[in-house]
Amino acid sequence: MLSVQREALGSYISNLQMHISEAAFFTCTSSWYHMDVLSDFNRLYYFLGDGGHVRIGDEELYPNRGQLVILPAGTMLSVRTLEDRIFSKFYCHFNAKAGDQELFQLLDAPSCVDVPDQAATSERFGELVRHYHNRENGLTSMLRAKLLLQETLCEFLEQGGEVRLRQSEAGGSLDKVSQVLAYLDHHLADDVRLDQLAELVHFHPNYFIRVFKSVTGCSPIQYLNQRRMEKAKQWMQSTDMSVSEAAERIGSSLYQFSKMFKQHTGVSSSDYRKVMREQSQQL
Repeated sequence: MLSVQREALGSYISNLQMHISEAAFFTCTSSWYHMDVLSDFNRLYYFLGDGGHVRIGDEELYPNRGQLVILPAGTMLSVRTLEDRIFSKFYCHFNAKAGDQELFQLLDAPSCVDVPDQAATSERFGELVRHYHNRENGLTSMLRAKLLLQETLCEFLEQGGEVRLRQSEAGGSLDKVSQVLAYLDHHLADDVRLDQLAELVHFHPNYFIRVFKSVTGCSPIQYLNQRRMEKAKQWMQSTDMSVSEAAERIGSSLYQFSKMFKQHTGVSSSDYRKVMREQSQQL
């Protein structure tokens, strides 16, 4: 994946919003099935036995014990038990999106992976289910359920090999937005206008801002300010650049720079530099 595309995807993931709509343990009998279902949420299954058949679009799977399977939102799917078989599974229904774009509609990831530690994955999924069903009784239960889902999705993607972008309208949008991100990185000090950015990719400004937000999860000006502050943090941490020079390099007054930096990090630029230097000396 090109570095600028990876940066766009990184921005998307940093703005990712997750919602769990259901999580449970379920034993599928020989008569159980879901046929030709089109859902607006993703389904994550962890198979605890053999005997299932899954169809995702034109792809057919016969998952084994210890495999995670993703059934993406917006895809026609069928799941059933093979004749005279019974198997159990954990499942979680969820959405993971920034703006209007679902994560697994954007990524070209495998549908099924083997987990390296079946006992650990079973325990994690069991905890996810427990926290989800305890969400009304514990203030932190839903947060813990989301964290456990994130861990499981990380495991899924890590076991699936290199992450690629799906060759689709979503992937095409990411390519267009990646061009804009590269431009912004080279014009941090400039007063960039929305119509300029839209013209770069031959989009109408109103359409451009919708596409940009669907890919990155934020507006162009929000992204530009994030990048300015990320650069400023790098300069404060790894160089002796003065605060006034850093402000000039991102096209800001010293007052505005100091205000933005503290909003972004919670501390002043001088305090940030001091803390980062002390931490690096301790390593």
